[in-house]
Amino acid sequence: METLDPLQSIYNSQVKKSPILQADQVLSLAKSALKKLKRDQYWTIGILSTTLLVLAFFFYEIGQFGDWILINGLSLMLGSLGIRVFLELWSRLQLRQLQPHQVMSVFVEKVRRYYENRKRIQFVWTPIIYLTYGIGLCFFLIAIQPHLSFAFFVYCLITGIGFWFGFIWVIRKSYQKERGLIEQLSEITEE
Repeated sequence: METLDPLQSIYNSQVKKSPILQADQVLSLAKSALKKLKRDQYWTIGILSTTLLVLAFFFYEIGQFGDWILINGLSLMLGSLGIRVFLELWSRLQLRQLQPHQVMSVFVEKVRRYYENRKRIQFVWTPIIYLTYGIGLCFFLIAIQPHLSFAFFVYCLITGIGFWFGFIWVIRKSYQKERGLIEQLSEITEE
């Protein structure tokens, strides 16, 4: 019989990785992911709130003297942004409940619930908000068109639609980033 020395040397030369992270590593990774999520949510809430305040100011100053198409358009735009800000603030409160120093099973369950709620916001509420804002923008543009020169109306059309697509792009980018962080957090908690 031959010896098993060559097999043993191959086995010994394989890279050994530790399958289990240490508790302090898990805690620091979870804290880091939560910190990034909180920071990104602050930015999202800040950008959307600023846009909401500008539209509200515009509605207060100009919209109240407009016709029903202008008022409905601005109302749809304000309402969709208001709902979006409310959903972000509600998620922010849920995120505050995620504490990495909790019992692991409780923390994992809260991460799972938070992830499910964010998916619901992303896949159910967000398309409705995009559509409502777009309809409001169309009403707004229809209402202001007779009162503007052609060149200025084209400018408003381009910037309005550009803002709408920018709004969609910013929210989608933040969702992709957030989804990656939440999945990373979920992986950490599974280990």
